[in-house]
Amino acid sequence: MAQTDVVLITGANTGLGYQIVRALASSENPHEIIVAGRSLDKVRAAIDLAKAEFSSTSSKLHPLQVDLESDESINAAFEKVQTQFGRLDVLINNGGELPYLALEAIRAYMYL
Repeated sequence: MAQTDVVLITGANTGLGYQIVRALASSENPHEIIVAGRSLDKVRAAIDLAKAEFSSTSSKLHPLQVDLESDESINAAFEKVQTQFGRLDVLINNGGELPYLALEAIRAYMYL
């Protein structure tokens, strides 16, 4: 039997990250999907929604709390993935935040 890919998606509880979770969950190919985000409650809620929508998925969804602005949190997430899966096949590093000042700069540029 072929080994399933272990896929970690940061920022996976909302937006593009969540849409990637949905796409993988709807795939005929099974995956170990690690749904990562800053808030474990929000990650679990996203997993519940995906499981409800794709109740017959052959993929498994796993919650992971990680704050990409914290080296300590990143190291803890690495250790958890290493311990639980022993490897990571795909990293979709979608997590992040657009600071308010950057947003204002984009708006200013749009109106030049």
